[in-house]
Amino acid sequence: MPVVKLSLDQAVDASAELVLPVPIDTPEQRVCGVDVSGFDVSHGRALNCGQPVLRLRLRAGVSGEVRLVFDEPGTAFPGWVFVPGGGQHETPSAELARLIEGVAPFDLPPSERVERIIRHIQERFTYGVRDVGLADDLDAMPPLACGVHKGTCVDTHSYGVAAFRAADISAAYISGLYFEEGTRVSRPGHCWMAVMAEGAPHHWDVSHFLKYGLGPTRSVLNPQPGVRFAMAVGRDTVVEGEDGPIKFSRLSGFNVLSGPQRGQHLMTRAERLEPAP
Repeated sequence: MPVVKLSLDQAVDASAELVLPVPIDTPEQRVCGVDVSGFDVSHGRALNCGQPVLRLRLRAGVSGEVRLVFDEPGTAFPGWVFVPGGGQHETPSAELARLIEGVAPFDLPPSERVERIIRHIQERFTYGVRDVGLADDLDAMPPLACGVHKGTCVDTHSYGVAAFRAADISAAYISGLYFEEGTRVSRPGHCWMAVMAEGAPHHWDVSHFLKYGLGPTRSVLNPQPGVRFAMAVGRDTVVEGEDGPIKFSRLSGFNVLSGPQRGQHLMTRAERLEPAP
C-alpha cells in the first residue's frame, strides 16, 4: 500500500495549533490509515463544508509527522464534496454566469457542455504566476471573456469550478499531492477538478496540459506521468481557531490556527514511502 509521510519544512512557533486536512476517499483512492507522531492531536471538520481535519500541537523536543496510508480502488466521492462552501474563488459572478450560458447552452447534452467549458478554460489560460491570484481581491469569480491570462493550477481550476457551477454542473476543487514520475518528494502541492455530469468523465487537470504543452485537455488523472493523492476539497475553507474562525484560501499541507503565524500556510514536505514500512 502507498504510504505518504508529511512533515513540516519550516520553523513554527512552539505554542501554535496547526491544522492539516485529512484526505478523502475518491473513486481512485481509499484512505486506510492516518498515523500521527510527535503531535498532540484532535479531530474536527471545517465550518463551511464536510472537510475533515486534524488539529495538531507539536510536542516539545520532537519532530512531528503524519503518515497517510492509501489503497485502491476507492469509492464514490462523499456527497458533501459538491456542495458549495460559499467562498469567492468558487462562486460565479453574474457576468461569468452570462458568459458560460453562451459557452455551454443548457439545451446541449451534459457531456458536451462539460467539453465546451473545458475548452473555454484552456483557451483563456497560459501557465504562469499572477501578481494577484484570480478573484483574490473580489467577491466572486470574474468572467474571462477574451484574451489569454496567466494562471497556476490554483487559478485555472478555481475558475473552472466557478464556471461549472455557473452552468449548474456539479464540480469540486481538489487539492493534493503530485509526485512526478521517478520522484519521492513533493512540495508544495497541486490541484485539479472533479466534475459530476451525466456521460462525462469526472477528473480534469487543465493546468498540467497547459504547463507541459500536452495539447487539448483530456480527462486523465495523470496527464503528466506520476502519482497523485487527493487531500482536501474546496477553496476558502473556514476552520474554528482559538481566537475565532479562520478562512484558509487553500487548505493544503500544514496550516496555522493560532499564535503569531495564525492563518499562514506552512511549507510541507511530502515523501512517498513504498512499500509500507
